[in-house]
Amino acid sequence: MVGSRPAEAPDGGGGGDRFAPGARVELEVGDLAYGGAGVAREEGFVFLVEGALPGERVGAEITSVSRRFARARALEILRASPDRIDPPCPHDAVCGGCAYQALAYPAELEAKRDQVIQILERIGRFASPSVCDVIPASHPLGYRRRMRYALPLTQGAGPGLHARVDPAGIVEIPRCLLAADRIQAAYLRLLEDLRPLPSSQRPRHMELQFGSLSDSLVAWFSGEAAPSPALRRLASIWCGADGLLQGVLYQPATPRRRSIADRPLLLSGMDQVEEKLGEFRLRIPAGNFFQANPPLAADIFERIAEHVEGSASILELYAGVGALTLFLARKDRILTAVEGNASSLQAARENARSNGFRTIEWMASDVRLVMAEWSRLGRTFESVVLDPPRAGLPAEVCRRLARMAARRIVYLSCDPSTLARDLRLVVDQGEWTLEKVLPVDFFPQTAAIECVAFLKRG
Repeated sequence: MVGSRPAEAPDGGGGGDRFAPGARVELEVGDLAYGGAGVAREEGFVFLVEGALPGERVGAEITSVSRRFARARALEILRASPDRIDPPCPHDAVCGGCAYQALAYPAELEAKRDQVIQILERIGRFASPSVCDVIPASHPLGYRRRMRYALPLTQGAGPGLHARVDPAGIVEIPRCLLAADRIQAAYLRLLEDLRPLPSSQRPRHMELQFGSLSDSLVAWFSGEAAPSPALRRLASIWCGADGLLQGVLYQPATPRRRSIADRPLLLSGMDQVEEKLGEFRLRIPAGNFFQANPPLAADIFERIAEHVEGSASILELYAGVGALTLFLARKDRILTAVEGNASSLQAARENARSNGFRTIEWMASDVRLVMAEWSRLGRTFESVVLDPPRAGLPAEVCRRLARMAARRIVYLSCDPSTLARDLRLVVDQGEWTLEKVLPVDFFPQTAAIECVAFLKRG
């Protein structure tokens, strides 16, 4: 089974001297763990092997050892998998952004499905869960319309992605194959402008967000304090006559007043991008969450909306900027949407109005608070649809969710582990059955797996 849980080391001793850090071993790789490492077993000990694929025999160096398992790095492929390909990205050896550049795309999809099954069985304790084939991306490369980069404090180093061997390290990636062409072209220019900045003038992170509808590109920076004079000058240049960017924003990591925590400072140009999702036009404030793969998101939102069709009432939790909301609210469905972020909720209201929706009930509230209040009042909805953050749901929300939904629950998740945990909490309340889980490959080449879980009462 892919992604097997690491076994206990014999005698609890971490594999002995033979399996000490720095030792060289030959390993037979059986499957892939969630995250992309190959899983091998030797003398009853489990190894997670970076750079190895199922069916391969590799020469590897052990990098760390714990009581339960060891980590290793493949140094030599002694017998290659038939699914191994030459990585299309020239930076694959040093960049930690991708996990499956060396794996043929059909095999990547199969591995991700197996990982979802294993996680549901191990963490969720679901016996033989029904997991569909992974919905593939139509474009496994060049699909990302949103990229986040880190900036090292060292002058002369530009923004980049985290290194493969040392995740704390940052490597410049002159040609990332996942980024949309518009983002990649801007990154190359920003790289040259940001390199010379001294450490005192540098932001810590940079995010580029592209909106295909208006061909707009916005940069969103964050740092420890206020934006430096140098960054302000660059912002005016980038949004000037050459039109490199249409907007530049900045947000301190520790705002002085809590009331402005979710309102970044506009340094130049516009503070949003525009995207088309299915039949809808959306305004997305820079820095607000939005799917990085909009074409595939539209497909999945259509499927979710079809699943709850006919519901007398629908509750959506974590509505964001209202992208999924508009699909759910079609055909005059009765819909209540909850969102706690003020900037996202304002955008969601505007997106609903601009697309002709007038009957959505918007709730500006933290999900935990509104669920507690509605639970006290005994309020229910025929169907509940939710798309929470990666951390998943608080336990009390899971329990209230099980009581509040009358017929269906649809749970969109970006982390199979927290999804499995939350599904078990819901099902344990009684009367709920996990019908199926649909994995979706929003992020080809990477270890990420998004899933849609469908539950029914009874």
